[in-house]
This record gives sequence, C-alpha cells and structure tokens, in this order.
Amino acid sequence: MKKYVLYRAPGKVDRDLGKHELVGVEYGKDIFAATDALIRAVCDDLSENQEYKTCRVWAYAPEETPLHFRTKRYQYFMDGIVSPPVAEKNIIISYGIIETENSP
Repeated sequence: MKKYVLYRAPGKVDRDLGKHELVGVEYGKDIFAATDALIRAVCDDLSENQEYKTCRVWAYAPEETPLHFRTKRYQYFMDGIVSPPVAEKNIIISYGIIETENSP
C-alpha cells in the first residue's frame, strides 16, 4: 500500500515550494488505485473555497512529473479546474503529489 500526499500549489507546481499547502492524504495499491480519491480531494478542496462558491469544479487525473521540472519533490501532479458562471477562461489550480511507501 502506498501513501499519496496532496499539496495545492499557489502558482506553478515546481516553484515556491514553501507556499504549497497540504490538502489531503490518500492511500492505494498504486497511483491508479488512488486516482478517484485524489480527484475527490481536489474537488473538495476547490469547493470549500468561498471564492469559488458559485463555480463548477473538477479535476484531471494525476500525471507523472515531467523530467524538465526544476524540482523532484513531487512524483505526480494534477490540475483542478474552476469554471466561473460567467468568465472568458477557467481557472487552473495545480497540485503536486508525493508518493511514499506506507509503513505500518
């Protein structure tokens, strides 16, 4: 069983690591088994933000962190999407995921 620690990034997921906020911890056999729980955690995080109260929110499945990222803190990243009722563009919020072995 692996542990997936989810952080919200206030900008790009590979920058300003000290400003990233812990959002949740999920468990699964692998990233695929934890994907639904991670998506729910991102959607819950966005839905709880008063600024996005009237917005539709969703999230994309985690992806492996690209090799060109300046940091290797996160093994995976994912995007949460906020769709305001009236706006030209959606808001994209980045999340980083640290994968570790869950020791008993």
